[in-house]
Amino acid sequence: MISNFEKALNRDEFPEYFRGIGIYFTKDPDWGTQLHIINWQGLCGFLKTQKNPASVLKNAFEKYVTTVKSTVEDANDLLENIGCYYYMRKKAPALSEDGFDLIRDMSSKEKLTISKCMEFLRQEINKTTNAQDIELYNRRLSKLINDGEPTDLENL
Repeated sequence: MISNFEKALNRDEFPEYFRGIGIYFTKDPDWGTQLHIINWQGLCGFLKTQKNPASVLKNAFEKYVTTVKSTVEDANDLLENIGCYYYMRKKAPALSEDGFDLIRDMSSKEKLTISKCMEFLRQEINKTTNAQDIELYNRRLSKLINDGEPTDLENL
């Protein structure tokens, strides 16, 4: 059986894959939104069969990052994907083979895109009066830091 990540690879649909659009959508049973971690689990299963998993992942994620815009939806998806990477990195050796770190090893251009998007998201969260959005954002950042991600995504 072909995984969704392999489908995305064959179809060159990484922006759709990482956003969970169309056939790549996995519904969170509690919220009805994209459950990114399921896609990351499938991605890990595929990567462990590859000779150079870091290269495959980096190329796929870069194609996604180049399409990210400073919108709340894109910024939340990006933050969620980064969080999934660092969470799964502890569980799947293919994600950190030879010291590879997806975010730290991005090109300068992609790092700038990520930083600007994370800065935009923080500014939007600071504008909101929705306590639930603020708490979710703060929990995500704390979890990311605990999982080993860069401590300042706004300044990569």
